[in-house]
Amino acid sequence: MNPLAEELETAVRDWDERGWPRPNAVVVTGSAIEVDLGEPVVPACSLAEILPFEIHAVEGHTLSVELYRPLENRVTMYLRGRLHCYQGFNPHQVVFAPRLGALLGAQTLVQTNAAGSLRRDVGPGRLVAIRDHINLTGLSPLVGELPESWGPRFPPMNEAYAADLIEIAAECAQKAGLDLDQGVYSWFLGPSYETPAEIQMAQRLGADLVGMSTVPEVIAARQMGMRCLALSVVTNLAAGLSSRAPSHQEVVAEGERAAARMQTLLGALVRHPDLCPRR
Repeated sequence: MNPLAEELETAVRDWDERGWPRPNAVVVTGSAIEVDLGEPVVPACSLAEILPFEIHAVEGHTLSVELYRPLENRVTMYLRGRLHCYQGFNPHQVVFAPRLGALLGAQTLVQTNAAGSLRRDVGPGRLVAIRDHINLTGLSPLVGELPESWGPRFPPMNEAYAADLIEIAAECAQKAGLDLDQGVYSWFLGPSYETPAEIQMAQRLGADLVGMSTVPEVIAARQMGMRCLALSVVTNLAAGLSSRAPSHQEVVAEGERAAARMQTLLGALVRHPDLCPRR
């Protein structure tokens, strides 16, 4: 058996042996964007406890696993913080926890991230629903021989982000009095920020946002049949669009300032009856 498949099967068995309920949805937040989803079903644990490899965090990423029951018939697996390829993790390691959620039965993946904006009319603090992405890294979590049971070898990505979930997010935002833009997200490897020339390239390719995460999880989740929604907090204008150079401190600080708005939106989303297909 594929070593990766063996590790994930072991993680599934360990999950069940803990007596934890299996999730219907997976929520991932990053870059200082932490939300309160209520009272956890079981005590939170470190992400390291469910992974078969050593991990290290980035400033602003807590790296914990929490379970909530926002609706009586729904369990949400909350990954507070994520792994990134720029930390030295390979794509399979980056998506291990969301893949575990899929194998446990989760049908929906909701992610948040911090992103740079390529549009001056969508500045710091704005919330954006990602409607599509551009992978500029050349990396993929589907490289290698994966179990056929996980999904098609060549999965289509024409509906990487579910249109109905974007509509639900827009509905929740409107009810909460929040503005929610839409845009195309371009994934750069990082950890250096993009050059002005790279930003011009991304603009010409049709991107509205730039960031260093989210895309590998979506690729893996779509292969495994999960519906995906991703929301960005704009933390800065990209290189060449502002007189200030982007910095990690700025990203973390803006994420913290926008946390209340994202918390409101995510709280409404995880409680929306149509977020997950009915079993």
